[in-house]
Amino acid sequence: MYNLFLIDDEDEVREGMMSRTDWARFGFRPAGAFGNGKDALEALETAPPDLIITDVCMPYMDGLELAAVVAERYRDVKVVILTGYEDFDYAQRAIRSKVHDYLLKPINFRELSALLNKLRRELDEERRQKEDLGRLRIQLQESLPLLREKFLEKMVTSRLSREEIDRKCRLYGLSLPGPAYVALVLDAEGGSPERFPADDTGEELLRFASANIVREIFESGRGGIVFRTKEEKLAVLFSGSEAACSLDAQRLAEETGRCIGKYLHARASFGIGRVCSEPGELSRSYAEALSALDYRFLLGAGRIICIQDMERGERPAGLSYGEWEHKLLRALRVGNAPLYRETLAAWVRELKRTAVSAEMGYTMILRFHAAVLDLLEEAGIPCEAVASAQPFARVLALKTLDEAECWLRGLGDSAIERLVLNRSQAASAQLRQAEAYILEHYADENLSLGEVSQHVYMSMNYFSALFKQQRGESFVEFLTRVRLDKAKELLLATSLKTYEIASRVGYGDPQYFSVIFKRHVGMTPKQYRASAGKGVR
Repeated sequence: MYNLFLIDDEDEVREGMMSRTDWARFGFRPAGAFGNGKDALEALETAPPDLIITDVCMPYMDGLELAAVVAERYRDVKVVILTGYEDFDYAQRAIRSKVHDYLLKPINFRELSALLNKLRRELDEERRQKEDLGRLRIQLQESLPLLREKFLEKMVTSRLSREEIDRKCRLYGLSLPGPAYVALVLDAEGGSPERFPADDTGEELLRFASANIVREIFESGRGGIVFRTKEEKLAVLFSGSEAACSLDAQRLAEETGRCIGKYLHARASFGIGRVCSEPGELSRSYAEALSALDYRFLLGAGRIICIQDMERGERPAGLSYGEWEHKLLRALRVGNAPLYRETLAAWVRELKRTAVSAEMGYTMILRFHAAVLDLLEEAGIPCEAVASAQPFARVLALKTLDEAECWLRGLGDSAIERLVLNRSQAASAQLRQAEAYILEHYADENLSLGEVSQHVYMSMNYFSALFKQQRGESFVEFLTRVRLDKAKELLLATSLKTYEIASRVGYGDPQYFSVIFKRHVGMTPKQYRASAGKGVR
């Protein structure tokens, strides 16, 4: 079954189509019926359908405006318009909005049946193309040229000059127009056992199928380059405008996650680095994306994790720690105490096996102690909260590696406790800052989730989830409540007209303001003002 939205401001048309059409016979399931495009868009952001059948002329947002938004954000959703207009200008607008097909009013149910059958066949074919393992196995034998992959791997692991990057991009037909750049790393897991068996072949097929979806969404003229890394993950180098690069990357990551879930029944986790102004700095953004992906342990799989949401300040450049220190620091960053202890025990076993000298052992322990303090300082935590008094003397007092392991275990536990507490306090402070910003700018009808999240230096996806978790209501619900509370005050304390109050609380359309007010308060603004005079509320 495919889900569909039906949108028409005429109740009898909408209800007639819903009741008189045997949708299941054509393979469709009505997932929502709406009276205007604005309400439908809100529902679509939560659960996009496969098909939208919409009227053209509607209040608040007409069908062609809705179709244009859908074409930009939800490429796999088909849109069919209902219209009584047949003039050429209208047809041109529909083509620009990438409308899939149309039906003329009054509705001819024979034509509707034919259209639904056609759409069902197209959707079936698209799904078969994405799910056909035979096709995936054939494509698996075809890969990008080895030199292209090696260049991209080198680009994200070392800093290259702008001249070399431009020359190699021309050679391999790559494009990173800029002026802003960001790196993303994806790891897909799960998947249907029938399609992707739990062995090496199944894992490889899942990675290959995921890569196809990622390329379809991030490339195709959208400013992205996708490739496989040596760590068997998918990397994306993305470019865009300075103002929108980060938000666009997050939106495309969300679309990718939905498609991988829908077609592969798998979960996609994204790590996103910080935006940089030069392609040569993508190696730093890529390292940050890998670190962000490590926080999957803390947040769970299937998430989009931006490094600025998890770590305050810039990562120190050119870390010179050995492999074991690097693994230990990764465990500390994500707050994974079991992994830290397990890695620490393995490191101590390795030191014993190689019979490290006492001098070298003391040197390594002191270096790691300093690394932990650097990590705390990076997170804005006073070193005194964890650091030992006279650490040099304390380390030299350790007689065996077993004693060193015990001491370092306590050091790590204390660091993790403070990092987790600091991250929670920082998130609360950012949410208070966001609420203050909303209270200051609620009268701006263009105030958006993206604007507020950027103001507090958080990604849109993480801010939305954190706001809901901490405040018990979504950003839209909070903003609507603030606006309506202010509207109530103005209705009771002033003689302003309804349209004046609507404008003062962030609603450019007075009629839409009245609809929202009645939906939440239970009466129109005029009735609310009148009830106050009678002492009824």
